[in-house]
Amino acid sequence: MDARQLVRDLLQGRAQVTPDLKVHLTARDGASLADKARQAYWWVVNNAVLSPYYDVRFGAAKRVGEGPGAVDLPQEYSYCSYILLPLLTLLARRRALLVGAPGRGKTSIAVLMGLLAGHSPDEMKRTVQHGHPQLTVSDLLGSPLPSDLIRAESADAIKVSWRSWIGMRVKVIDEYNRIPTKTQSALLSLLAEGYAEMFDQFVSTGDSAWFLTANDDQGGGTFQVIEALKDRIDVVVRCTSFNSRFLDALVERVESGHDPQELVPADVVFTPEELDRAAKEIRLVALPDDVRDRLGFFLGPLDFCRQASELFELMSKDTLHLGGKRLAAVCNESCPLDKGVHLCTQVESGVSVRAILTSIHFAKALAWFRGESEVSTDDLRELLPWILHDKLVPNSQSPFFDREDRQHLLFDRVAWIRRMFETSQAQFAAHAPIRTEVRRLRAVLEKGLDGVGADEVRRRMKEVLQQIETLVKKAELSGPVYEDLVLLKSIYSRYQNYLNWLTHARP
Repeated sequence: MDARQLVRDLLQGRAQVTPDLKVHLTARDGASLADKARQAYWWVVNNAVLSPYYDVRFGAAKRVGEGPGAVDLPQEYSYCSYILLPLLTLLARRRALLVGAPGRGKTSIAVLMGLLAGHSPDEMKRTVQHGHPQLTVSDLLGSPLPSDLIRAESADAIKVSWRSWIGMRVKVIDEYNRIPTKTQSALLSLLAEGYAEMFDQFVSTGDSAWFLTANDDQGGGTFQVIEALKDRIDVVVRCTSFNSRFLDALVERVESGHDPQELVPADVVFTPEELDRAAKEIRLVALPDDVRDRLGFFLGPLDFCRQASELFELMSKDTLHLGGKRLAAVCNESCPLDKGVHLCTQVESGVSVRAILTSIHFAKALAWFRGESEVSTDDLRELLPWILHDKLVPNSQSPFFDREDRQHLLFDRVAWIRRMFETSQAQFAAHAPIRTEVRRLRAVLEKGLDGVGADEVRRRMKEVLQQIETLVKKAELSGPVYEDLVLLKSIYSRYQNYLNWLTHARP
């Protein structure tokens, strides 16, 4: 290749698509797995999924117009969540729920992820598990051989013929909310524990990505989805509507008789070894202290409720739920916090540790996909609405939603969660000095107490006490302040326990 051809290739973009829908990687792209992941994304966007909705963006945007018709034009890379989130699910080996009206391509994009993972089109079509009211545990998992049932003298002599889909790298469960409750429990074991059991025989799912589909995520299926199963889903992907400007592409597909699923280029198909390596690289992406603190500042205070208990450690929404109360029963004028400012009033409950782990994992995956070495706040802003979509339930009776311009947030959870995150980040700067001091006190303790004398312990305890007094006297008891006070109290208690051991328990 001469110099002029190389320059032309570099200027033509990140990939070239030939007439037979094969992708040629340009010289600018290199050969890293992240480069390959981006090429897979662009191929899907340009050839397989007709969706012009670029709702995941980075950097500042240029606003054109005002009011509802205003358009924010990205000045850096932007992506379609309908394609990006399934791809990140595949690469990070997580679990995604695709929701949308029938015929929107939920199953198709899940199957497409299986093709990118190296499975054949026929294999994917045969192994998609279709939910229906008569689906039994045996239909889902497999069944013992009849001859073994007749001859076996004990359960461990029975050989179970497991369904082949269980060991696949990509698993697709279509319309999972039409699966009977008992069969859902078997599916839960696969999702939660990674194995299934029958007649004392076990089968492992291995490292894999899961894609479940439903026409909606609000209980509109044949069966109510058990909460434990819903809790195992990492991210919700909302299908986009068809844009009529792409009708010519549909006409071309009909006339050619070709399905894009049959034309996935080999250049964007991942081998099992590449998927394993990608998952490892994703885990190694750094999560800086500042970004970590911002994530905690948003998620941690959501569970706070100062009206839930008179006991300091029990001021959480879990206390309300265990007592059979909803947040609206106590989040009223009896609580002095400003309902338009504090986020705790908007949410029925906080988030689980599992949801926080998922947030960390997906944030690392997105940063890796973008070619970054560490997670940014932008990664969190764009991902958290999809991860927390089914995890956070709005308190519809909160005074925050009384304003007419906020009513739509009750049914558009993506916009609601994104607005909450942006509000928390605006408040972060005001709390930063306090959190910095608390972090310093914690770091001193985490260096260990080996060889630390009683006088030094008392000095440190005095520092912690002074910080507690400052917060109690000068700061309003809100979610962020409560989290800092809980941590400071735990630091003080650990020092006190150690001091007691030094002065009383030691010989």
